[in-house]
Amino acid sequence: MKFNVKIASILAAFTFSMLLIITAILLFKGHEHLMMLHITDSEEVIHHFDMALRETAIWTIALLLVVILISSLLIARVLTRPIQEMNHFALRLVRGDRHLNISYKIDDPIGQLGQSLLKLDNTLSTYELRRKEMTQDLAHEIRNPLASIKSYLSAFEDGVWTATPERLQACVEEIDRLIILVGELDTLNDINNPTFKVMTKKETIANLIEKSVISLASELLAKEIEVELDLDRTIYAQVDALRINQILHNVIKNAMHHVQKEGVIVIRLYKQGDNYIILVHDNGIGMDEETSKKVFERNYRGESRYTGNGIGMTITKKLVEAHGGTISVSSEKNVGTTFSIEMPFST
Repeated sequence: MKFNVKIASILAAFTFSMLLIITAILLFKGHEHLMMLHITDSEEVIHHFDMALRETAIWTIALLLVVILISSLLIARVLTRPIQEMNHFALRLVRGDRHLNISYKIDDPIGQLGQSLLKLDNTLSTYELRRKEMTQDLAHEIRNPLASIKSYLSAFEDGVWTATPERLQACVEEIDRLIILVGELDTLNDINNPTFKVMTKKETIANLIEKSVISLASELLAKEIEVELDLDRTIYAQVDALRINQILHNVIKNAMHHVQKEGVIVIRLYKQGDNYIILVHDNGIGMDEETSKKVFERNYRGESRYTGNGIGMTITKKLVEAHGGTISVSSEKNVGTTFSIEMPFST
């Protein structure tokens, strides 16, 4: 049964039930009051009066029933029209249609539902655009190292080049780029899994920061970047050491790619209320306002010299949030950038 027919049936049944109750009361009370009168030959008068009441009631009920059915159908149609419009809208969204419109604009619960569906339409459109951009970016990121490796191997095969250690090392570096990209995609997939959880235990945060810096020591030395540490060694927290290392590695690498030769990266660790703060500041080229807002979005790289794949900072944000924390960035062009990581002592 259609929804509007159900609504009409409910309205008709309710109205008809009330009409029957009112009619029964009128017949009963009319007969009762007539019995109270002392009329000669009262039985015949009462009989004819009851007949008149019953016939009047029957005709009234019959006519009102027709009116009730017609009006109920019309009312049900008016009431269900916006709901049917919302249903049609939702079905079109499921089919993949986008940038739709809803004519029902009244500010009531149904109208609010319509506005929510419009927002969902806009959100899905944005996500689909980002998905297409992500697919294109990933294809580009994968194609470049593969093309480089193929060109090297073709040159070796044709005898154009000799397989020197330097050229073989270039192939290895391209393969490493692919491995890093696939690893980051796996990490991102794991984080987005509803069952993902960080495996925490009590750690000294200062030690984790120092280990992350040491793991990047060769790159820091090669670029002659100075690292200044200002760490509160009394801070202990329940964290996943592996994931914290990923967070710090991504943030410090980001700073390194924006710092000029002989630049400085300052890392601070201190308490603030029930949380601890990790600040990573660099005196590099900085970011514009748009890049600062979008740096944590997937596949966003901005107009910097950084040639990464745009996934690292997305992973960083999700890992910080998995620890119950937040990460933010403030930056000024040609002045520097500061990443602020705020996390609770217990996740």
